[in-house]
Amino acid sequence: MDFRDLLLVIAVTVMWGSNFSVIDISLDGIDPFMLTALRFTFCALPLVFFIKKPENVNSGVIALYGLLFGVGMCWLMNYGMYLGVSAGVTSLLLQFSAFFTVIWGVVLFGEKMTAIHVTGILLALVGLLFIIHVTEGSAENKGLLLVLLAALCWSLCNVLIKKCKVRDIFSFVVWSSLYATPPLYLMTYWVKGAAPFQALITDIKAPVLLSILFQAYVATVFGYWAWNRLIKKYPASQVAPLSVIVPVSGILTSWYVLDEPIGSEKLFALVLTILGLALFMNASKIASYVTANALRNKL
Repeated sequence: MDFRDLLLVIAVTVMWGSNFSVIDISLDGIDPFMLTALRFTFCALPLVFFIKKPENVNSGVIALYGLLFGVGMCWLMNYGMYLGVSAGVTSLLLQFSAFFTVIWGVVLFGEKMTAIHVTGILLALVGLLFIIHVTEGSAENKGLLLVLLAALCWSLCNVLIKKCKVRDIFSFVVWSSLYATPPLYLMTYWVKGAAPFQALITDIKAPVLLSILFQAYVATVFGYWAWNRLIKKYPASQVAPLSVIVPVSGILTSWYVLDEPIGSEKLFALVLTILGLALFMNASKIASYVTANALRNKL
């Protein structure tokens, strides 16, 4: 991966991790489902009036991505949290999308993985599972399932970007958000009734509005523009595992911003996750080094 692209994807994943602290703070003043609906509303408006619809992608694909992303990923994730899964566990479970994406990349695009790649993924997966184990107790089984389904939907979003060869990623993110918005409002009303809409009129405060704007324009429009651009440019199995940085950033940010403690067990799990990620990212270099050493020994 080009060094500038690597820095970009690291910046995006770190920002996404810190966004959980932003959400945590803002949820004191707004319903989580309404927060998601407003997030996608601002992603689409007013940008759709100034940005042309993607030319090489039909409306059905744009709508499908919007549903997978807005309802499938974000709404399912929030519904899982509503049923009892904590924000920390949610941020971790969502990273299983990386491993789903790797599987899709191998099955659908014929992407290759070496034993070193597999070892790195497994090491990072063990780290994630260990973080879940030491962070929280039991949560609602249905909620956990919904968050895992959200991770699966994110992986399908990655596949859709790769499969359709979207040219204008920025326009694609903006217009797909427009398709996601109406179902999000409908499903908010289905779960919570009129209360979130009434509270929006009477109780909205400046910090909540700033949080929505940050999530819409920074975390979603910019973040997913950069992410989808790299998914398009590089093998999905190379980019997706970098999302493992998200929970690492999320835990560190919550420690710094929200004063959540990091014990020795959690620190060990973070190190394990980072080692797995580093092993995956440098698999080709490691393989070349091992091969070169083997040739020198034979000579």
